[in-house]
Amino acid sequence: MSENVYLKWMAENTDTRWCNDSALRNDYMGAMKAGAVGCTTNPPLSFEALTTNTDRFGAKVEEVRAKFSGREKVLEYFRILVPDIAKEFYPLYEKTEGKTGYVRSQVEPRLSGDADAMLTMGKTISTFAKNVMVKIPGTKAGVFVLEELAALGIPTTPTVCVSVPQLIATAQAYERGCARAKKAGLPVPASTTAFVMGRLQDYLAKLNAERGAPVTTQDLETAVLAAVKRAYNIFKKEGYSQTIMPAAFRCARQVSELAGGVFEMTIHPKVQKLVSDAYEKGEIQMEKRITADADEAAVQRVLAALPEFGKAYNPDGMSIDEFDSYGGVVMTLDGFDKTGWQKLLAL
Repeated sequence: MSENVYLKWMAENTDTRWCNDSALRNDYMGAMKAGAVGCTTNPPLSFEALTTNTDRFGAKVEEVRAKFSGREKVLEYFRILVPDIAKEFYPLYEKTEGKTGYVRSQVEPRLSGDADAMLTMGKTISTFAKNVMVKIPGTKAGVFVLEELAALGIPTTPTVCVSVPQLIATAQAYERGCARAKKAGLPVPASTTAFVMGRLQDYLAKLNAERGAPVTTQDLETAVLAAVKRAYNIFKKEGYSQTIMPAAFRCARQVSELAGGVFEMTIHPKVQKLVSDAYEKGEIQMEKRITADADEAAVQRVLAALPEFGKAYNPDGMSIDEFDSYGGVVMTLDGFDKTGWQKLLAL
C-alpha cells in the first residue's frame, strides 16, 4: 500500500493518533510510514498473522503445537507474535516515554465473565513486552479487571465497548486503578478504551434487517459516529484521563469526522484504503471535524426505529449489570471467539 496522505496529515497536524488494526508485518510497517503509533491485535488478527507468514512463524508454531494445548497453547502463540511486533514499535514507546508505541493483545473472549481468569491471563500477556497493552472486554467483570490491572501499573485497552455507558465505566475504573497505583508508588499506566463503533453498527444493522425498519446504512453510520462524539465530549467535561480509541470503522467519513479529537484510532488496512481513496476523490477533506455535530435527524431516526440504540447512545442507557447481555457485546465476543480463538485452539 502506498503512503496514505490523509492519515499522515492527520497524524502530523492534529491531536488525533492512529494505530494499525492488523498483525501482518507488511501492514504495520507500511502504516508506520503514514504515522501509525501502535498496532492492534485480536484473536482473528493473530490467527491471520500466524498462518499467513509461515516463513517467519511456522517453525515456532510447530514447537508450541507439540508442547502445549488448550488455553496455554493460544497464549504461547501470542508469545510468538506479540513481541515480534512490539520490537518494531519499541523505539517510539521509548521516545514518547510510554505514551504511544504499544501493541495490544486480547484475553480469551469466553472468559468475559470470569474476573479471576482474565486477571491471571492479563498479567501473563503483560509480560510479553514492556510496550504491550492488555485488551480486556468492557463487561462487568472486565471493568473490575481493568481497575486491578491499572492498580498494578499494567497498560490496558478495554475492548468490546459498543456503548457510551461502557466507556464511562471503563474511564472511571481506570481512574480508580491509577489512584491505587500512585498510592502504591507504581507508575501510572497508559490506557486506551476502544469504542468498536462498527460492531455497534453491525448489531443495529442486524436488528434493522430483522424488523424491516426503514433506517439507511448512512443513518446507522452517522448514529454510531454520534455516539463516539458524545462519549468524547463527556470525557472532556469530566476530565477523564483515559484516551478513547475509535475502532471497527465501516466507512471513510467515520474517520474524517473524528479528525482533530484527542483519540488514538485503530484502523484496519481495508479502511485505510477507503480513507485514501475518499481523499483522492475529494469526498473527505484535510480539516478538523471533531467539533462538527453529527446529523441529529439521522440520530433521531435510528433512535425511533431501534430503541436498542438508545441503550448505547445515552450515558445512562445501561447499568453495568446490563453490559454482558447487550446484543452488540454478545455479537462481538462471539465473533472474536468463533473467528479467532477457536481457530487458534485448532491450529
